[in-house]
Amino acid sequence: MCRIDLAALRHNLAAIRRAIGPGVAVCGVVKADAYGHGAIPVARALAAEGIEHLAVASVDEAAELRHAGIDVPILVFGSVRPDRVREAVRLRLAVTVWSAAAARALADALDPAAPLDVHVKVDTGMHRIGALAGDLSALADVLRAGPFRIAGTMSHLACADQPGHASVPAQIEAFESALRALSSLGVAPGVRHLANSAGAVAWPAARYDMVRPGIALYGGAPSPQLAGRLDLRPVMHLQTRVLQLKTIPAGDRVGYGHTYAATRPTRLAVLPVGYAIGYPRALSNRADVLIRGHRAPVAGTISMDHVTVDVTDVPGAAEGDVVTLWGSDGTQHLDVMELGARAGTIGYELLTCVSPRTPRIYDDD
Repeated sequence: MCRIDLAALRHNLAAIRRAIGPGVAVCGVVKADAYGHGAIPVARALAAEGIEHLAVASVDEAAELRHAGIDVPILVFGSVRPDRVREAVRLRLAVTVWSAAAARALADALDPAAPLDVHVKVDTGMHRIGALAGDLSALADVLRAGPFRIAGTMSHLACADQPGHASVPAQIEAFESALRALSSLGVAPGVRHLANSAGAVAWPAARYDMVRPGIALYGGAPSPQLAGRLDLRPVMHLQTRVLQLKTIPAGDRVGYGHTYAATRPTRLAVLPVGYAIGYPRALSNRADVLIRGHRAPVAGTISMDHVTVDVTDVPGAAEGDVVTLWGSDGTQHLDVMELGARAGTIGYELLTCVSPRTPRIYDDD
């Protein structure tokens, strides 16, 4: 199960607000089912705290929130097909535009009497979606002529999680240049926003009118270099229970490929989780779990539905014991961001890959 600590979510939002100071709005990123935490409960908790905006990846994600009664302004980061644009207007969404051709297709599908709120995305050096400097004039022509309201102007930082990285000031300057160019072309910027979690924490000049925290809301430091810059608490605690205990002799091997060898008589706990629910195979023999407040190493290859751990040094380990795969158990903590690094990826991926079949239990104490 996933225990989702909504009190920790509120705590993290408060920590972000303290860091950015007054006058800067927060856009909570709740795409990908709120990074696996459950978009509707998370959005409700953030709305109750007065968050100014929410951001999702698609109209479908936004519609789910609207149908659940979430009334906060919502920005759709991803592309919106022309056949969905009137729905976006009806749902009171803002959508992202980054090219004249895409904006023209939306304009052609809109009711001129029902304008669409848009955020203009400019490419300041990350070179994902976004209008390059030479594209702004053509895009501005379409925006001025079409049934659009310019609600914001945005870009995205590539290396904000690396303090002192030279690309960040360069991207800030490119963003400033784009804002000036759009203004000269008759496009008012609306809400200016550039900073993700890392930018909000480490680059005050990138905060502008609004920041877009994602991983920080869920208790993860954007990078090891930024760990401790905010007082963050983990929101997701991925847990299971011991399914079976057994003792094997020294020399026996464990799991697919026999990749783990017992160097002593070893007490093993079998857990009913595996990569099918999002506990990655790449953590085989490379991670610990928490049982009764003690760390126990993963022993052998993680399979689709089972993990075996060595509990020889866990006093009193018993079948049915709660096991924490990441999150907290008493005073002990397993950081999902660290586990992501051990798996050769990032904690974001671990969070978003937890299977929907894993129950989410919401704790609001």
